[in-house]
Amino acid sequence: MRKKWYILQTFSGMEYKVKELIEEKAKLYDKEKMFGKILIPEESEIDLTNKKTDRIVVSEEAQVFVKNGENVKKGDLLAEEPPVIVKNAGIISEIKNFRKIIVETKDKKFTKTFLIPESAKIIGGLKVNSRIHAGIPLAREDGYEADLDGIIISVEKLKRVTIQTENNTKDVYLIFKDNFDSAAFRKGTYVEKGQILGNKRQYKAKSSGKVEIRDFASRKEIIILKTKISRLFPGYMFIEMILNKETQEMVKNIPYVINFINIGGTPVQLKTKEVKALLRLTGEEGYEVKESKLRADYVIGEHVRIINGPFEFFTGKITNIDLHKQTVKVTINMFGRETEVELGLTEIEKID
Repeated sequence: MRKKWYILQTFSGMEYKVKELIEEKAKLYDKEKMFGKILIPEESEIDLTNKKTDRIVVSEEAQVFVKNGENVKKGDLLAEEPPVIVKNAGIISEIKNFRKIIVETKDKKFTKTFLIPESAKIIGGLKVNSRIHAGIPLAREDGYEADLDGIIISVEKLKRVTIQTENNTKDVYLIFKDNFDSAAFRKGTYVEKGQILGNKRQYKAKSSGKVEIRDFASRKEIIILKTKISRLFPGYMFIEMILNKETQEMVKNIPYVINFINIGGTPVQLKTKEVKALLRLTGEEGYEVKESKLRADYVIGEHVRIINGPFEFFTGKITNIDLHKQTVKVTINMFGRETEVELGLTEIEKID
C-alpha cells in the first residue's frame, strides 16, 4: 500500500515530543515501514523584542550572495567586494592611512561619508552605533568636524594609494587595510596595468537572522534582523503513513495526541497541492522561481492566483498590500482552515 498524508492534532508545544514518541513506538512494534515523513512546519519571524541588528555596508560594485527576506546562519557568506586592480601602469608615489566613517541621520533619510587621514589624529570612540552631533570634532586636527546629527553605521580602515602613471597623471585608490599587502607594495614600487592592488573582501554573517537589503546610489546595506522560530500551525503536525485500524489506534493512543483531523471519524487525507506546499515549506522539496512581471495595481479584497513559491496553484484573497516591500498578504484555504501568507508581488497574478 502507498503512504498518504494526514493531519494530526496535538497539544500545542508538544509537537516534537509526539513525533519522537511515534518514531519510538513504530520501531518498538516493527511498524517503521508503515510511516514516512513527520513534518512540523516552522517559520522565522523578526524578534521585535531584540533591537540589536548587524549591518554591513558595501559598495555598489560588490557582489551580494543573499536575497531580501532570506534567512541566514552565522558564518554564511553575505557579500564580496571585487579586487582593486591597477588601471594604468606607474610608480606608487604615496601610501597613506585613512579612516572611512559613514553616519546616518536618526530618521534614516540621509547619510554622509567622512574620509579622514589617520595623521589628523582621529578622536577615539568613533565606533559603529555611536551617536554624534553636528559640530563635534572627528579628529584633533582642525577641519574635520561632523556637520549632522546621527549614528555611525560603518567604520573602515583604508589605505589611500597614489600612483604616478606613465602618462604623467595620478591615479588614486582606496583599499581596505586588511586587503592590502604592505610588504609587496611600498612607495616607489612599480605596478603594471591589471595587477591586483587589493584582494577581494568577503563579508560573513556575524549572527543568524533575516536579511534586509537597502539599495542606495553609491552603496548597499545588508542588515541582519534577529529572528525567532515559531510554528506555522501550532498544535498540528503532518504525518505520512499507511493508515489502517492498527496504525491509527497506535498513533491516537500516544500521549499528547488529540486526534487525526477527520470527517465523521475518518481521517482527512491531504490534497496533492497541499502536500506539495507542505514539502516546499519545510524544505523537503525544492522549486523553481519563475520569472514573472511585477505589477502593483492590486487592491485589498481582490482574489488572486499564486503562481510562484510553496503555495503555487492556490488562490486567495488579498488582505494587505505593502508597495514599499513589494509584498502582499493573502488568505488561502489550506488544510481545511483559512491561513494568511505573505507573498511577493511577482508571486501572484490577477484572475481574469
